[in-house]
Amino acid sequence: MVSRGRKQKKALAEGLNITSMMDMFTIILVFLLKQFSSEGTIMTNADNLILPNSVSKKKPKEVNLQVAVTTDMILVDNQPVAPTEDARKIPDENPDPSILKLEEKLASCFAQEEEMVKMGALNQVAGKVIVQVDKNIEFDVLFKVMNTCGKVGYNNMNFAVMEREI
Repeated sequence: MVSRGRKQKKALAEGLNITSMMDMFTIILVFLLKQFSSEGTIMTNADNLILPNSVSKKKPKEVNLQVAVTTDMILVDNQPVAPTEDARKIPDENPDPSILKLEEKLASCFAQEEEMVKMGALNQVAGKVIVQVDKNIEFDVLFKVMNTCGKVGYNNMNFAVMEREI
């Protein structure tokens, strides 16, 4: 009987232990997924948009709302809202220039954020917006877009740029 027990132990020792390998592969998989998700881009550029170059290394932690200004259209979250020509038509003498269609869209987005706060999904209305502006857009158009964002409550503005090597 003693010899039988030794044979069984020998047979168990010869088999492949897959548990250790699965643990190792799981750790590697989690590591690679974490690296991939932290290096991925979190913003999409609007079509027909050439962002200005910058040496800034600061990256946004989260993206709330995106306003893009191309040479022919103003977009909110990649949805066309108003032609850029509407902003150009506002007289420069206007002390409080505002793009009406953009203001309406931003007001509805701000109301959605306020509703999410009431439901408990958000702690507070952040008022954050990322502005993507074509590098060939005139400053007065940019000023009118910024003024419209600020009027609605989006006062925390960041600008999207292309990273340039020094």
